[in-house]
Amino acid sequence: MSPTPSIDISVHGDQSIATSNLPPVKVSVIENDRIRNASSFLEIFYERAKLHPQKTYLRQAYGEHWHEFSWGEVYRMAARTVTALRSMGLQPGDHIGLLSKNCFAWIVADIAIMMGGYVSVPFYPTLSAKDLDEVVQLSDIKALFVGKLENWEEQRHGVNSSITTIAFPHFEGNSPLDGCNYKWDDILDFAPCTDPHQPLADEIFTVIYTSGTTGTPKGVMLDYACANQVMKHERAKPAYGVYQGVSERVLSYLPLNHIAERVVSEVSPIVAGSEVSFSESLDRFAANLQSVQPTQFFAVPRIWVKIQQGILSKLPEQKLQKLLKIPLVGRFIKHKVKKGLGLSSVLSAVSGAAPLSAALLRWYGQLDINIQEVYGATELCGGVTYNTLDDITPGSVGRPLHGVEILIDEETDEVLIKAPWVMKGYYKSPQKTAEVLSPEGWYRTGDTGRLDNEGRLIITGRVKDTFKTAKGKFVLPVPIEHKMGANTNIGQVMVTGFGLTQP
Repeated sequence: MSPTPSIDISVHGDQSIATSNLPPVKVSVIENDRIRNASSFLEIFYERAKLHPQKTYLRQAYGEHWHEFSWGEVYRMAARTVTALRSMGLQPGDHIGLLSKNCFAWIVADIAIMMGGYVSVPFYPTLSAKDLDEVVQLSDIKALFVGKLENWEEQRHGVNSSITTIAFPHFEGNSPLDGCNYKWDDILDFAPCTDPHQPLADEIFTVIYTSGTTGTPKGVMLDYACANQVMKHERAKPAYGVYQGVSERVLSYLPLNHIAERVVSEVSPIVAGSEVSFSESLDRFAANLQSVQPTQFFAVPRIWVKIQQGILSKLPEQKLQKLLKIPLVGRFIKHKVKKGLGLSSVLSAVSGAAPLSAALLRWYGQLDINIQEVYGATELCGGVTYNTLDDITPGSVGRPLHGVEILIDEETDEVLIKAPWVMKGYYKSPQKTAEVLSPEGWYRTGDTGRLDNEGRLIITGRVKDTFKTAKGKFVLPVPIEHKMGANTNIGQVMVTGFGLTQP
């Protein structure tokens, strides 16, 4: 008999569903004119909750079971949270933090923050107390949602006592959320608000902090206009693979404080009416992926490498190549591999956040897993170029999306981007903003690159990574690293020449 889930999923009058059966891919949800003509993804969320309140929206993994929450249930939980936040004295425009690994409550809280007219500030769930204290002070948050964490006992010392803390439900295997001002049950005891916020295009909806590995973390301010432009393009020509005309399934597992995962697991699913499932843990990731069989799968290159290594550990490269050359056997092997991974239903496999080697792209292509690379940045609210399924070109990150302009600096080869969804700037840092964003709207990416004859962007490295030899010759580390990284026996590669004598 399966263990009884210990997570509290009561929603005070709203019924939750527990099931281990996965529904098949089915016809796209019905849409009305208000959804099609909505001015923001938040407005689309409101409409979906009204149009199909019983349809499953969020799924939370716990062991072999999944707890499901409908659009209507999520709306009501978020509306109750808004009332609770107002009772704490929070005013529209106030900043509210999120510190948690991915879970259903993260999305509920983020929607509530927007529904109340506040600004969400998500943090890395693994921050030390010292680093958390730094970004908490920089961000001016008035309240903090605390959730699935491994070491809240230590992290809590990085949160000033003047900040109101709200605990998510406890997830088994994670740190107890002691010392928080409010529990999840306390929040859901409030009555739902009846006047959800209707945002203006120029309102900031989130401030996302960079990792700070090269200095003080910078808070990227994104307004609803940015997200609206991404939403508009995603509807017209899907780049993230989550608007394919079917009932999409997404597995959320990468940190939600990253803009890529935020778009893939929150913004785009709201736009498309997708079903979002949350992986329970790193140990359960493979099982969760196989259970969900997502129609869209987003991963960073390191994950794609890990998956490749897992395949080759069971089916060595030489044997795999021999089997793939046999027509009937090859098709069977491809199907078996994809089903075993949990990728048998994938309509779009996407990679981003770091360069994907051309060799790895080709390797997956032979298994009929055609990975579409997306290129972008937090400052660009996600992606600005991508490889379409009919034009996957190894070594490039594809052509620019509609409305995106690309300029290559003649002196440094730096890639400059102008797009309708560029950030408004860095929070309280006009000087840092001016360093990367010109008055004309060009954003300096810090990446070096070139455009091929077909207008595809090819990233060649980072401006700061480029170094000169003793003879004055520039060296770009990335192409060398990619060639070495093609060897599956090599996990990580770094090429450097600073302070070394030229051979």
